[in-house]
Amino acid sequence: MADSNIVLRNDNNKNKGGPEFLSLDPSMMLMAQSIPIDTYPFHTAQDNHESVIFIWFDPQEQSGLRLVGPLRVINHHVQAFNDSLSCINAIKSSKEKIFFITSSSDSELIRTVYNLASVEAIFILASNVDSIKGDFPKLCGIYSQQEELFRGLKEILDIFEQIQLESFAFEHEKVFLWSQIWKEELTNRKTSSNKNIFIEATRQYYRDNMIITRIIDEFDQSYRPTEVINWCFHSPFPSRFLHHALDSHNKEELNVCRSLFVDASRFFQQQRQHKSSDKFYRGMKLSNELLDKFKAHVGQLVCTSGFFPCVKSRVNALTLASYPAYRTDLLPVLFKIDCDASTPCIELVQKNSPPLMIFDICTAFHIIYVNRDQMTVIKMKTANEMGKKIGWDYIEKHKNETIQSILDELMKPPVHPKPGTLPPLRPISSPTSSQKKDSNLTAEEIKAQKCVEKGEIDRALFIYQRIRPVTARVLNAMGQLCADKKEDYTYALQCHKKALKMQEETGEDISDTLTDLGNVYHNCHQFDLALNCHTRALALRQSNQSSDDAAIATNLIGIANAHWARQEYPEAIDNTQRALALRERIVPLNKTSVAATLAMLGNIYQDCGNVALALDLCKKAFVMFESTYSPDPSILAELYHSLGTMQLSMGSFDDAYHSFDNVVKIYRQIFPQGHPDCIAAENDLQQVIKLHSPSKKDS
Repeated sequence: MADSNIVLRNDNNKNKGGPEFLSLDPSMMLMAQSIPIDTYPFHTAQDNHESVIFIWFDPQEQSGLRLVGPLRVINHHVQAFNDSLSCINAIKSSKEKIFFITSSSDSELIRTVYNLASVEAIFILASNVDSIKGDFPKLCGIYSQQEELFRGLKEILDIFEQIQLESFAFEHEKVFLWSQIWKEELTNRKTSSNKNIFIEATRQYYRDNMIITRIIDEFDQSYRPTEVINWCFHSPFPSRFLHHALDSHNKEELNVCRSLFVDASRFFQQQRQHKSSDKFYRGMKLSNELLDKFKAHVGQLVCTSGFFPCVKSRVNALTLASYPAYRTDLLPVLFKIDCDASTPCIELVQKNSPPLMIFDICTAFHIIYVNRDQMTVIKMKTANEMGKKIGWDYIEKHKNETIQSILDELMKPPVHPKPGTLPPLRPISSPTSSQKKDSNLTAEEIKAQKCVEKGEIDRALFIYQRIRPVTARVLNAMGQLCADKKEDYTYALQCHKKALKMQEETGEDISDTLTDLGNVYHNCHQFDLALNCHTRALALRQSNQSSDDAAIATNLIGIANAHWARQEYPEAIDNTQRALALRERIVPLNKTSVAATLAMLGNIYQDCGNVALALDLCKKAFVMFESTYSPDPSILAELYHSLGTMQLSMGSFDDAYHSFDNVVKIYRQIFPQGHPDCIAAENDLQQVIKLHSPSKKDS
């Protein structure tokens, strides 16, 4: 590929591309220690523009602010706490990866932090750590000396950036679509490259970091567009700032960095097409959940948010994937990349590491196969043109909108759906068999259940977390609580997956756990994984003579919901009808369950365009539900909302007004004033009134 790719040299980024670790620069350490302590607030609330946050927790304040300066030599954004509650809340609210550093050896604290999804690594600076009990793969080191801690932090951060930092977007996801459209807009919009905006913004952000300020000055004086790739991989600046902009999809950050992204895109476009395809490799460590997503998307496209660096040597990639000192709970992965002749990539030569082969931002790849083993192998082929086509097809369908409005719409934050706009995940499902077996419950489990009955959810979780030995039943109970009561789907997934692993090892029935997993995956909008779990559970239950119709119907509903979310309406209708038939024959008849299934079927038919049949089904559901003893008002409101939308689409404005008015009345009774669902319902009613008034005039 010597004739097709410019070879760039990057001497500044010495520790990229392999696990080699270089010691901290003593002059930088001295500079950090010379910065006045009051430069660093004990807890900084400034916006973060890097993908990793160091959180330092010292309950005794013995070292406190003295450590913040040296920590910022390794990673700019550092937050310090001496109150555990504030610290935990900050971690929970973070969208970035957390490196948690503490002087505390409290085992309960470590366990709490360990279970938070955003925590990537834990480091303890303490001489006495005998009190720490348990298996914590995220615990990367226990240090008695500060210098050892700093070296360990730098090494693990470097490894993290090489084998874990990328985020992937799959073909059916909005992020994938956004990436392809944004890249096309970046490539085709005629703009001049002006680095001044970038320099001014980064100088402001890093104004109290003398080390990075010095690099910004060097960048200002020496930057040339022909050296853009060298600079994009220059760590810590600007590589981390650029990566956060790309990974966050933040419009303001992307505009600040636009000049470099434009230069990089043009630089890739200027490369000559090479004569033949080539093979590259990438070693990473990924979660089992992400590998499941890759497996579910074989034959489809995937892209990363930023540049995708690979190496020519399979051995070097395998070495990195197998790196033993980092996160034993993650799985080693080898990416095998077939690069076709039309896809440009650039070789970046490094002083002390193997050269990197760099793919441009948001390059699309076709997933050929995923081979799960001790070392998972994922084979992909560059598919840039296929990715572009998906973006252009979407633009063509929305030709009356500007590119920016399309991008803004795709990146709108998710909101809780209004009643009736999404399929009810579990219309009214029977308790799983694991919940029915109450005779074997321990005293602590009964105590936790009583807390749940009183609405003390956090207290119940705390009791469950203390139970030893941990059982699959306890894990599933915790997962259900987190999903149903707290909408903490990340922790719920962790619980159910651990339960599943336990049951598979002991040969227990896993159908209930698979059902719980499917429900949580659906709430995470990972519909392929939800479909897989419910399908597996259904097969197990159908092969088991003792399985009841209610449990089988629950999985049919889960399968139908996944197909509905994927707009596969014939499959959604078929599975819902099968679930309805089962629920109608259960004695005694559960009217609420049947009514919810009828309403779900009606909503699917409405999405298909068969509004008359949809309305008929929802009316039947409404009559049946009203005949139940003490109907749940929230479900009643959902049924009214479904009826109203169908009546509105058929032009029955009087009926629609009546339905939406009832939704408002119910929500005003069960929610406080100003609740989002109340506001949404009132807005819907106002829209109906506006539509209703002209129709009255016409009549």
